[in-house]
Formats: sequence, C-alpha cells, structure tokens
Amino acid sequence: MAAVRAREHLVLRHRNRLADERSLQRAAAKGLMTRLRSGAYVPTAIWASLSPDERRRLEAVTAAEMNPDYIASHRSAAALWRVPTIRPSDGLVHARVTAAAGSRTEHGVRKHAVRDLALHLTHVDGVPVTTLVRTVLDLAATEPFEEAVVAMDWALGRGLTKRELHEALEEWGPVRGRRRIEGVIDFADARSGSAGESFSRVLMAEAKLPAPVLQQPFEDGDGLIGFVDFWWPEHNRIGEFDGLKKYREPELLQGRAPGEVVSLEKVREDRLRATPTRPDVSRWIWAVLQDQSLGWRLAAAGLPRVGRSRA
Repeated sequence: MAAVRAREHLVLRHRNRLADERSLQRAAAKGLMTRLRSGAYVPTAIWASLSPDERRRLEAVTAAEMNPDYIASHRSAAALWRVPTIRPSDGLVHARVTAAAGSRTEHGVRKHAVRDLALHLTHVDGVPVTTLVRTVLDLAATEPFEEAVVAMDWALGRGLTKRELHEALEEWGPVRGRRRIEGVIDFADARSGSAGESFSRVLMAEAKLPAPVLQQPFEDGDGLIGFVDFWWPEHNRIGEFDGLKKYREPELLQGRAPGEVVSLEKVREDRLRATPTRPDVSRWIWAVLQDQSLGWRLAAAGLPRVGRSRA
C-alpha cells in the first residue's frame, strides 16, 4: 500500500506544467522532495516510508510514466513481480530494448537488448514487464548464482514449473549464458521456504556439504512438531535458518509478543531433540549468510565435505 500511495504523490514535470522544475529542485534541496529521475519527484516523507523493494517498484513505475515505450526487465521486472532479493539496489532502472538500440547504461537506465521485443511480455501494476518465467531466466543469465537461485526458488514455490522454464528458454534461445541459466534451473527447488533458505542452500553447496532434505516433517507422541528447513538423515542433523522476521513482523507474530514466539521456538526445538533419533540442531541467522561462514560452521558441527557440485 505504501508504494501505491507514493505513486499517487508522484510529481511529473511533463504531466504537470505547474510543477516548475526549478521549484521542485529547490524543494529537493530543502529535503522536501526526492528526485527519482529528471522531471520526476516524490515527497521525501513518502519516499522515506518505503521499503527498498517498494522503492524499486516506484522507480520502475516512474520510468513507465515518463516513457511510454518503457518495458521493465531484469531487476526492475523482479521488483514489480515482488520477487525477493538478497542484494542491495544497483541504483538503476532496467529496461528491455531492441537489438538495434543495443545494451548499455545511460541516464540511470540499464538497457538490455533483445532480438524479439514482444516475446514473453505482460503487465504488472499497469507497467509493461517481462513475464515471471522470463524475468527469472533473465536474472539467471545476469545475476550472481545465489541471487538467481533465490528468485527461481521463489517462482517455483508459487506454481512456476521447471518445464515452463525450459520451454521459455527454448523460445528465447540465448546465444550466451545458456549453461549458466540451466545450472540455476537444475539447482532451484520449490520447497525452499524463504530467500534465506535459498541462500543457505547455495552456501552449503559451495562448501561441498551433503545435499539436505528440505521441509522434512517431524512428529512425536503429541503429533506434528513441524517442518524443518534442512535435514541430513545420514548425519542425524537438523538445520534451521532463523530470519528473525517471526519475532518482528505483525503478520507472523499473529498477536503474540516476541518473547512468546521465542519460548514457542525453544519448546519446538526441545521436542525435535527429544524425538527417537535425538538429532542435533544447528541454527543460524542472516549475519551468518552475509559473512559466508555457514559452510565452516556446519562442517565444524560434523557435516562432512563430500565434493558435491552446486549445480
């Protein structure tokens, strides 16, 4: 809703002749307005209220409002589709352009040239955009492996199939980067429950740790305990990524205090450890992913290095 509100407050120079560019610049200098691009401003109070993802969506919407030929692709398309990301904004708006226009970056826009401008297109939030299947394929071709896996896991978890990915890849027929894209498709898994879990899987593979079972259910005499993020049955170890959102976001707290959620998590873990095989439980937070220490932490906990390729 915040992004929708911000869109309503956009001030576009070419749409509003009363919005004098110099007055907008003076307002921006005073901190009252934030310049998104030449001729496009939004009240700073609105901009400050937006999350990084909402800002990306507003930047794409603004590009479409300013240029009727704009087609969102790559990171801008992902933002419009609400695809999760683990990387900070690159500060650019990403656009699909004709092969004749050529791939280049200018005036804050990263232009991606394609042979067929109309292939795999739809609309999201009123903006022409690459389809979800093409968007995640584009990300697989251009983004780091972990970012591409996060996006593709998310898309698969929302109903996209690997068959659809391969069919769209055949229709596209990229000249370069095909093996890279296929590697992401092979590695991606619909069972991954969050961006943190997807990133974790990539780090495990890069550390040559055994492939875990995802979303394994555990039960005891009282019934279902829950589904664990990662399970290594041969090594009797459970892995849990703790994104901390469950302790902060109202929709996940479900009316409970953060301390109550912590207590429930402790009870859950005690029940897991008390199941017949008495599994060990390893937990980690986002900082462990950011400093890339997950691999050695799990190896130190007893998981062997097996030389598994990530793809």
